[in-house]
Amino acid sequence: MLAWLRRLHRWIGLAVAIPVAIQGLTGALLALESALPHLQTASGPPLAANRIVAAALADSGPDARLLRYSPPAEPGLPAVIQVVRPRQKPADIRIDPATLAVLPPDSGAWLWAPLRKLHVAFLVPEYGGRSIGGWFGIGLVLLLVTGVPIWWPRKGHWKAAVTIDRRHSGWSLQRSIHGAIGAWSVIALLVLAFTGVVLAFPATSRGLLGLETAGPPRPGSGRAVAAIADMDAVLDAASRAVPDGHVVMVTPGGRNEPARVAMAIGEGALGRVMLQIEPASLKIVSVQDARTAPPADRLYRWMHDLHEGLGLGLPWRLLVILAGIALPVFAVTGPLMWWLVRRGRRARRARMASAQPT
Repeated sequence: MLAWLRRLHRWIGLAVAIPVAIQGLTGALLALESALPHLQTASGPPLAANRIVAAALADSGPDARLLRYSPPAEPGLPAVIQVVRPRQKPADIRIDPATLAVLPPDSGAWLWAPLRKLHVAFLVPEYGGRSIGGWFGIGLVLLLVTGVPIWWPRKGHWKAAVTIDRRHSGWSLQRSIHGAIGAWSVIALLVLAFTGVVLAFPATSRGLLGLETAGPPRPGSGRAVAAIADMDAVLDAASRAVPDGHVVMVTPGGRNEPARVAMAIGEGALGRVMLQIEPASLKIVSVQDARTAPPADRLYRWMHDLHEGLGLGLPWRLLVILAGIALPVFAVTGPLMWWLVRRGRRARRARMASAQPT
């Protein structure tokens, strides 16, 4: 039985080593990115939202339409307004909320956006990249499940199984590194791999949980939208409805549709409240509060937060980062062990062949 598990573990590992290493390293970097301090670019307290949006639209030209407004996330940060022009892709305009000056593009966007795209969809979202990542995640789950009984130490050998013995060399050293790092990271990796598979197949996962498989329309799609005459009034209505939250994003609705307002209470998907507000009358059409959502919906959001390194504070975020770094280590030590074994077998066969009388 153990020999069969070793063969299965070996061939799955060789098949998914590179993509899983990419997902681990990019996931670690993304978990680190959200904890980095933001560069302060705004010069003072924000002005009215109406003036900020107007400044972005004026800079974008007379044909520009508002797709999304994101207030400054914290003092000193810019507001981000997503606009669309006819026959063009949506564009993000960064505005200093204190002076209404148009700021240059985010200096980190060239790194973090492609990095997230690589992690989630291997840079090919239009070709089912998210599902591809999900299947590699299933491979990682199988690797972790089969690796535990293979690693399981005999009585009296537990210390050696969870430490790296630098006195070893060759295959023994690689085996020591592979096993010790696996022992310390297996639980976190199982959580990350399983939640990653859930997020990679959202329709299937939500269907199994008894949730609607299709969520609300995503903002920034470039569809026709109705202008919000008074953005400040919509923000005030949202703040009165959810006084303990802060507005993260406002998306104008389509023709004869209410505006959608995303609010945050804490971090992560478990702290989100989605409002639909009729812009003219400021009537709250609907409230979707994650805190009072059905248990299945909260479970799905909880899995999202766990995968993002959120919800359990700094220790969990650090563990997510370290677990992500462990995957490239496995991608090196595992194939290297396989190669060293093959090289040793070839060397033994060569010696046996040379020892035979001619």
